[in-house]
Amino acid sequence: MNLHKSFFARIALMTDSPYAPIACGLHENYQFAVMKRASLDLRWREADERIREARVMPRDVFTREGAEYLQAEDSDGTSYTIRLDRIDEARWARDGVSLIPPD
Repeated sequence: MNLHKSFFARIALMTDSPYAPIACGLHENYQFAVMKRASLDLRWREADERIREARVMPRDVFTREGAEYLQAEDSDGTSYTIRLDRIDEARWARDGVSLIPPD
């Protein structure tokens, strides 16, 4: 399977439930992390509800079919496409400060 098809196959798996828009300020923080090449420590839920954790370098924030995603890569070169509303915890790797405002 080529990378292009693999990428969109993974996105299709992540659209199991309707997208719940995230706060504008949080979205801006993800965009800022991309621009500044700032590593993030993330915990998120896959479509099958498995919990994933990784320190990642954010590469892009984009929208596809009404949902927003973060494209990121870990230090091993593993690429992740994470739906933003499935991120449960996001911290700046440099100091551990949360990107997600308290409820």
